[in-house]
Amino acid sequence: MADEPPRTTLRGLLREPAFVTALVIAVVVALGFGLVVPVIPVFARSFGVGLFAASALVSVFALVRLLSNFYTGAMTDRIGTRLAVGWGAVVVAVSSVLAGLAPNYAALLVFRGLGGFGSALFFNALLTHVIRMVPADYRGRAVGLLQGAFLFGIMFGPTVGGALAEPLGLRWPLIIYGGFCALAGAVAFAKLPRLEVGDTAQGSRPRGVRATLKSAAQLCADPAFAAALAMMAASRYAATGVRFSLVPLYGDEVIGAGTLVVGVALTLSSISHAAVLWPAGRLIDTRGRRILAAPAYLAFAVASAALIWATGVTGFLIVMVIYGVGTGLTSVTPPAIVGDVAEPADTGKAVGVLNTAGDLGMVAGPAVSGWLAGQISYAAGFGTSAGLLLVAALIAVRMRETLPQTDRSGS
Repeated sequence: MADEPPRTTLRGLLREPAFVTALVIAVVVALGFGLVVPVIPVFARSFGVGLFAASALVSVFALVRLLSNFYTGAMTDRIGTRLAVGWGAVVVAVSSVLAGLAPNYAALLVFRGLGGFGSALFFNALLTHVIRMVPADYRGRAVGLLQGAFLFGIMFGPTVGGALAEPLGLRWPLIIYGGFCALAGAVAFAKLPRLEVGDTAQGSRPRGVRATLKSAAQLCADPAFAAALAMMAASRYAATGVRFSLVPLYGDEVIGAGTLVVGVALTLSSISHAAVLWPAGRLIDTRGRRILAAPAYLAFAVASAALIWATGVTGFLIVMVIYGVGTGLTSVTPPAIVGDVAEPADTGKAVGVLNTAGDLGMVAGPAVSGWLAGQISYAAGFGTSAGLLLVAALIAVRMRETLPQTDRSGS
């Protein structure tokens, strides 16, 4: 297992080679993922399909990842994080290249769906790796840095992907994404340490679907773990599902901001999101998980509801900055709680269940909020998001503290 990283400063954590390797892998894969975001629907339309089929190509990736999270989490515990990260990246690489070479829409749909499985394996394994390799009183900060690395790549990827599609064509961003993922897989195989905690412990443990489901049920029986699932689902519902589906439509149709201003608003939201990840992680590592959870979800609920009254461009931009802060403050706590309460050998399963809850929120967000906005009003769509976040805040109030007393170092 990798040596325990220094605990006192950001610089100290960034001197840990295994942790830096995980961050580099995250940036490379996220940058590649960002490349294909603006290309996928347009590429689907190039086969002569309708808008529903083009949207389905986006949904199939998320749906397969949702259905694969739990299995790939258990798989990570069996084969170890190093192999799971590497093979997950390889699966995404192969599926992306095949999608770029797809001769028809049906083949494109199948290959894109295969990428969802690889993505679930990769992301679950990388988060599990980081949770295992750092001590409890540094877990929030480590998770925040990992999320920041993904965010950095995703922020710049779409611009690069759109620029590449102009001279090279719609297929090449997918092929280049495959190359990025292949590079990330090679780095994982070569540089990530083999964390024996999850590997050797599996030798005497029961395997199979029934044993895995029993283990998951035991995890969910812990009220703190269940609270983390509820918080993760609510946060992803608002942070990803609503922000990237309903908010752009609201900015265009109600505020009349135009695509440029909407893009600026989303960028500002991402910047404020990234800016609070480290201080949020530091707070929950030094003062406990509960101290931030309830206030953060309450603030996020207020920001989500405030969109209803942001009818001008200036107000819209301000609220989106606050929306990003809420996203960042609520994103670090659930993974830290899971790392606190799960047995080391079951961390992969726990992360898989956590990401299943998160992906449920992410998939439900556009569908539910969009339907409510269309049938009732935008206020109903945003109000549902605010309501879920408020429920998460109430759950956080009642949750027990999971950071051990001895790990509250105040560093």
